[in-house]
Amino acid sequence: MTRHVLLWDWAKGPNGINPTPSKTTLSRMAKTKQFHPPALKMGSRWVIDENARFIGLKTEARISPNLPDEVRHLVERTVNGSKTA
Repeated sequence: MTRHVLLWDWAKGPNGINPTPSKTTLSRMAKTKQFHPPALKMGSRWVIDENARFIGLKTEARISPNLPDEVRHLVERTVNGSKTA
């Protein structure tokens, strides 16, 4: 049986990511299933198998070209992260 630990604790551990991302970033990574096996939501917290590995995104998100310019811009910023000038 696998042991699950909090995502934040896993990220700081030997199988985690260096440098350790913020909790917000880790939550976003969990939602987009960037770990194998994927993280699980238990209550309000993300837990993950202690032997899980970070794999990143497998494919790029497709944004519909039929969206209005303002909406497409907002979706692109959401998917790719906002860039400050």
